[in-house]
Amino acid sequence: MNQLSSWLTGIKSWYHPQQQSDICILINAVSHAPDDIFGSIESELHSEALAYWLDACTRLSYYYQDLQETDKAFSYLQFAYARLQDMACKPELDCDMKRWCLKKLDRMIVAIMEFCQRQPETKWQQESTQLIDLHVMFMEGQNNLNLAYSDNHPA
Repeated sequence: MNQLSSWLTGIKSWYHPQQQSDICILINAVSHAPDDIFGSIESELHSEALAYWLDACTRLSYYYQDLQETDKAFSYLQFAYARLQDMACKPELDCDMKRWCLKKLDRMIVAIMEFCQRQPETKWQQESTQLIDLHVMFMEGQNNLNLAYSDNHPA
């Protein structure tokens, strides 16, 4: 957990008001996140690290949107979405964590679609439609686990 703790301290430093102008802290944190973050949640520290990583992806997307760098902004949303998909498919994750990932994916796809819909180019509208179709296919493959409330209730 030492690497995780060190990484978390590093990313948290960006949240101090005097550091927020240094976007490189977030870029580095997202790019060099320990693999432990994307596995089974074993502690409060681990849960916190995953939350910070997801928040950093969202903030980087907003940052690049403000710079009119649409492709970069989109890539950070897609990266977070892909990592959550990967987590949801890991057999070693317990059902509660998989369910959390799937519910988070449901919320993220809405944010990604809204992002696409705000773009003036028609390619983004096509991207939005394709993403919806892919999301539905992925979720169907998860046997409605995102709709289940506990392991004792069938999906």
